[in-house]
Amino acid sequence: MNTRTRTDSRRGRRERREGERDARRSRLRVLLSRADRGVLTPEESALLRADIEAEIAECDTHRRIAGGQQAAAMRLQHRVEAAEQCIAETEAERDRYAAEAEALRPYAIEEGRR
Repeated sequence: MNTRTRTDSRRGRRERREGERDARRSRLRVLLSRADRGVLTPEESALLRADIEAEIAECDTHRRIAGGQQAAAMRLQHRVEAAEQCIAETEAERDRYAAEAEALRPYAIEEGRR
């Protein structure tokens, strides 16, 4: 029996990250509105800085991941293009050999009559 908790699963980790992100963004909205009014306490200023730095770090992480995925997709695209070129070359070679075999057919028929 699987005893993993929901937070151990990929879905659970994703939900936990989304919850943390939602809470952080909610705090950011409150802190930014307080900053607009000029009533931030030193503790709130530190919290605002920490939340903004966390958002920046998360954004940077996602950009790096997206860049890696784009690079992997490009590599796969190049492999597909190379495979398609190889298929085209193989089909052309097949057609050439089929034409040569067809050209030799009369000789094979003549040999069979002997």
